[in-house]
Amino acid sequence: MSDTLSFKGRVVIVTGAGGGLGKVYALEFAKRGAKVVVNDLGGTLGGAGSDSKAADVVVEQIKREYNGEAVANYDSVNGANAANIVKTAVDAFGRVDVLVNNAGILRDASFAKMDAQQFASVVDVHLNGAYKLTKAAWPYMRDQKFGRIINTASPAGLFGNFGQANYAAAKMGLVGLAETLAKEGYKYNILVNSIAPLARSRMTENVLPPHILKELGPEKIAPLVLYLTHESTKVTNSIFELAAGYYGQTRWERSAGQIFNPNEKSFTPESILNKWDSITDFKDKPFNKVEHPSQLADYNTLTAKAKQLPQENDQGKIKISSLGGKVVIITGAGGGLGKSHAQWFARYGAKVVVNDIKDPDSVVAELNKQFGANTAVADKHNIVTEAPKIVSTAMAKFNRVDILVNNAGILRDKSFLKMTDDDWFSVLQVHLFATFAMCKAVWPIFLEQGSGFIINTTSTSGIYGNFGQANYAAAKASILGFSKTLAIEGGKKGIRVNVIAPHAETAMTKTIFGEKELSNHFDPAYVSPLVVLLASEELQKKNRRGGVNGQLYEVGGGWCGQTRWQRGPGYVSRSPNIQPELLRDNWSKVVNFTKGKMINPSSTEQSSMAILQAVQKAEMENATGQSSNPGTGAENVKGGFNFNYRDCILYNLGLGATSKELKYVYEKDPDFQVLPTFAVIPSMNSVPSLAMDDLVDDFNYAMLLHGEQYFKLNVSKLPTSGQLKTVAKPLQVLDKSGKAAVIVGGMTTVNAKTGKTLVYNEGTFFVRGAHVPKGKEMKGEGRARFATENFKAPQDKSPDFVFEYTTSEDLAALYRLSGDYNPLHIDPSVAKAVKFPKPILHGLCFLGISAKALYEHYGPYEELKVRFTNVVIPGDKLRVKGWKQANGVVIFQTIDVDRNVVVLDSAAIRLQNVTRSKL
Repeated sequence: MSDTLSFKGRVVIVTGAGGGLGKVYALEFAKRGAKVVVNDLGGTLGGAGSDSKAADVVVEQIKREYNGEAVANYDSVNGANAANIVKTAVDAFGRVDVLVNNAGILRDASFAKMDAQQFASVVDVHLNGAYKLTKAAWPYMRDQKFGRIINTASPAGLFGNFGQANYAAAKMGLVGLAETLAKEGYKYNILVNSIAPLARSRMTENVLPPHILKELGPEKIAPLVLYLTHESTKVTNSIFELAAGYYGQTRWERSAGQIFNPNEKSFTPESILNKWDSITDFKDKPFNKVEHPSQLADYNTLTAKAKQLPQENDQGKIKISSLGGKVVIITGAGGGLGKSHAQWFARYGAKVVVNDIKDPDSVVAELNKQFGANTAVADKHNIVTEAPKIVSTAMAKFNRVDILVNNAGILRDKSFLKMTDDDWFSVLQVHLFATFAMCKAVWPIFLEQGSGFIINTTSTSGIYGNFGQANYAAAKASILGFSKTLAIEGGKKGIRVNVIAPHAETAMTKTIFGEKELSNHFDPAYVSPLVVLLASEELQKKNRRGGVNGQLYEVGGGWCGQTRWQRGPGYVSRSPNIQPELLRDNWSKVVNFTKGKMINPSSTEQSSMAILQAVQKAEMENATGQSSNPGTGAENVKGGFNFNYRDCILYNLGLGATSKELKYVYEKDPDFQVLPTFAVIPSMNSVPSLAMDDLVDDFNYAMLLHGEQYFKLNVSKLPTSGQLKTVAKPLQVLDKSGKAAVIVGGMTTVNAKTGKTLVYNEGTFFVRGAHVPKGKEMKGEGRARFATENFKAPQDKSPDFVFEYTTSEDLAALYRLSGDYNPLHIDPSVAKAVKFPKPILHGLCFLGISAKALYEHYGPYEELKVRFTNVVIPGDKLRVKGWKQANGVVIFQTIDVDRNVVVLDSAAIRLQNVTRSKL
């Protein structure tokens, strides 16, 4: 294999190549000898207008700068002439080898304000456009037994994103399409993958802040696209997230779940609720293991094991009673799963709207006879074109709607080669567009009443792809991205949206079930108890932290499991010029899923922040020849810290020092000094060397909280310049019931020239969602005693010292220059992403402000310990209260007066030159 990945002789089509990602792809392919079709309609980001100039400019650049071969195409990917894009490649170059589906538009709006046209137009360009282009290229790739296809998904598709129900649906649909095409194309050497980039482009430049955009150049995305489309690469049916030099594979993770005897009398919502933790705990079970699948579960084996269980499933102590009198709309309820759902809801006291264009009346008659008159009402309206009328039926009969179950569907199964446009669009209409229409129709009612449940139906084909079901897989995958967005938008309004992937024998699925499935008879009644449970208040109360919302469950045959995303640690390169060969040589790191290193991101913000944190960590670890603090001009070694009077003044100003306090702000003052809490600054850059991701499983930087801080000074006054070195080591690693891990690191800072210890720090960090593997806990023997004391603020006497200080709204902007550049403290969009109303003040800043007041009132101290208990917003007033003890210890507490919350607690200093007595 040649060391350089060449595309000489290959023909590449890149859609949306007039700018952004597409332009960079086209140029990079051309550099390596590919013949390129540069497609771009030249429209606006919203999809309006057209202009051939964008594509022409790129073609001319390829010819001028690389002496390459390229042609422009101006057809719309979703227009009547979409196939002409492929024809352009064949006419000009005789073949097509690589297709990068990149073109897209945005029409962002909250779901409440999004109209059908905004939804359809985005789906049309992204998903239908990719279908049309791929459909046109597919015969050529099959005949030549070679093809490489990239579908451009998005974190919004994988996790949902507020205001992007249309975009999320389209982007997740591309994943379902890619998974199916990967399975159908494999034997023809057609490899298909999806990427979910967070890149700087026209789509992101108005959404993300400038400092993040600087890291998100499309040139960091292109290397992976080139590697995945090269003839030497055998990767297929995979999803990758990437940004800013980070490259990582994302895969499905399915819980071992729980099995129940599928006895209709005892397999109930109560029995599932009783075992809910076992369904969602992602731990191996004797009957099943946690999997990372590319296809549906082994239902035949699972149901066989389920039927061996005792007939009576344990019902637990909680009775499902919240559905009494609730009104549920079920689409496609004239038979199969929908009919079963209707029967189960009626059994629990709900009123049911049985929607079906064929025969809802017989089901309604049966329900009214069994559960009482006026239990159910029939509705024959079309779910795609008449959704509001279905809701009107419910309102006219029952005067409310509480639950929507989108269940109706059709199949038009064919190999992708034989699939017609009618096969494609009809399936998308019934599944995706009907789901949109029905959710849109109930949404205003749910918003007004402040409550509502939506259960949408996807499929294992949508999750994993399935041969002969490109249309169905795309539609069902789209429902996933759509539902996750609705869950985000509805979560604060009392609306819960969840998704099921059922495995049941119905009129629709019977034709594709094998002999084993038919003989096992996967009754729809084995699915409905979970649907009823998902619409209950009892389940929401079971999970008090936000309820059960935006989740995906696979169910059938007496088995229930949860499915979620999992991502490995990935590979990060900080090279300014990343090449595909670098990814080839480090591919084992890109696709690494080492146990304990994985995370399970559940939101776009969480995923993106974890990526950027990984990049930041790599940057800090690689910063061996660069100063830890700006402005020093000195060389550093790893773990080193060089500083001078400028850094000291800057730090003091960041804690509120003024021009009247010359000893803090004027280097020629005879008493010039840096405040004692500067002791924490040299150790900050050593925190990454603790390697927290090696100490605990499921580590995620985005879930890291700084809990406590302690330091001890070994000198009476800190120097105001010098070369320091800090060595960090873990002291304590504890598991908090599997819900979080606690890591305590000890950092010793010495004079780099003399080796003399200046200060010792201990930092306590809480990592939410992480846990400590068995045998890896560290009990924390040998920790500083003062660091572990609980200094309770006296409640029985008044403080002997009270100090108030109003922070400046600009204080965080100043303090960050002392070394903590976390955008959480300066960037409103980042703060909002992690649920803060605005950027927050650094914890070590308001610690320093408090300690400065104590220093000036009580004098020098040698030890300090605090616990961070809440955040401070720049501009808030702080109140510091101190209680001096007989042994030279001063207990203190800091309060954010504006928000009336304690922000520093369990806090104390030990004064210098005081006889020590027992605490």
